[in-house]
Parts: sequence; structure tokens; C-alpha cells
Amino acid sequence: ILRARAEIGAVVHTHSRYATSFACLQREIPAFHYMIAVAGGDTIRCTRYAIFGSQTLSDLALEALKDRKACLLGNHGMIALGFDLADALTVALEVESLCEQYWSALQVGEPKLLSTSQMTEVLEKFKDYGRRPSTETDNSALRGTNRVADT
Repeated sequence: ILRARAEIGAVVHTHSRYATSFACLQREIPAFHYMIAVAGGDTIRCTRYAIFGSQTLSDLALEALKDRKACLLGNHGMIALGFDLADALTVALEVESLCEQYWSALQVGEPKLLSTSQMTEVLEKFKDYGRRPSTETDNSALRGTNRVADT
């Protein structure tokens, strides 16, 4: 992943409870909440199963991570990416929280999903979310902060 994605400085892999539960269902997480954009798109993709440590799993992960910062690995767990370790861990924690929220929502019904246009608007807004006014010319100080949609 690090070779294929030059902008990425850290990868977190976990078998957290809720993300792994959805991974075992091979079920992507849809746009039930706008914070899905933390993963860089309008869903959190899930791969099909491949044996751990295999080139096939690596290839599937890279495909699921195209233009994204997180994915679920079918029948396995989750991968989260970041500019540094703190950023990758922040993404992983948010994805786990989203998976828990989605699981909770499914207990009482089928969540109303945000539309593609709504998620496009969210992703656009995330490009500058949490940043200082553009009086600064050097954005390197923002590295590792909320740079969700820059990937």
C-alpha cells in the first residue's frame, strides 16, 4: 500500500468488533451518515475474501482503497490510511465508530441513505473542513489533521 500510494505515510490494520462484523458479511458501509466521507468517498468499500498475507488480498485492498482512506477486508478486518500514524489511527477509530452506528441503525430499520449529490457536497466541504483561513501559504502544518477528502 505504501509503495502504491505515495501520499500515505501510515497504515493501520485492525480486527475491531463492528468493522470486522461487516467485513464478515462482506458488506460495504453505505452513506447512512455524512461522516462516511472520512474514508474518502461515499461508501466504505469491502473486498471479497482472500487469504491473509496473499498477493490477492493485497491487490483487493489496493482496489478497494482507490481514492479512499479506509476499507473493510472481506472476512478479515479493516485497513485505514493516513498521512502519518496519528491520522491513520484517527481514520480507523472513526470507521469503527461509523460501523457501530450503522449496526445500531440496522437494529431498528433500514437507514435512509444520503444521495450521491449530498455526499459529493460533503466531500467537497471536507476539503477545507477544520482548516484555518487561507491566509497561510504553507499548508504543511495541516499534515495529519483533518485532511479527509484530499486523497
